[in-house]
Amino acid sequence: MTFEDIVRKWVCVPSRVALVGASPREDRPVSGIQAYLQARGFTVYPVNPAYRGASLGGVPCLGGLEDLPGPVDLVVLFLSPEKQAEALHQVRRLSPTPVVWFQPGAENPLGAENLRREGVEVVEDCILATHKRLCGKA
Repeated sequence: MTFEDIVRKWVCVPSRVALVGASPREDRPVSGIQAYLQARGFTVYPVNPAYRGASLGGVPCLGGLEDLPGPVDLVVLFLSPEKQAEALHQVRRLSPTPVVWFQPGAENPLGAENLRREGVEVVEDCILATHKRLCGKA
């Protein structure tokens, strides 16, 4: 699947998105992106074991990807590479396997390459900037 296909299918239309590394801190990029996506009709699942059960953006925070109530289309990572091992392990167990989206600051060339080798679709870009740039009226 091409980048354009991924954007057309899951970014330019509301989809189901897990935000790994969610935070209650409004100064964090993940919080602004969560609000942006929710305002555009996306179903957003904040994920962070440190805030399990807390309301983040009006949505209960999940402790891990294994806590998702159903399939998601995108798993967006807001974690530094050294904190990604568990999330990358969990994403491999999801069915169907979602696209893994590495946000700026979460770039992980080795992790991304391993996922691609296993047949997982990977994007390395800012989802908010991509939506604004390619999906018409924001």
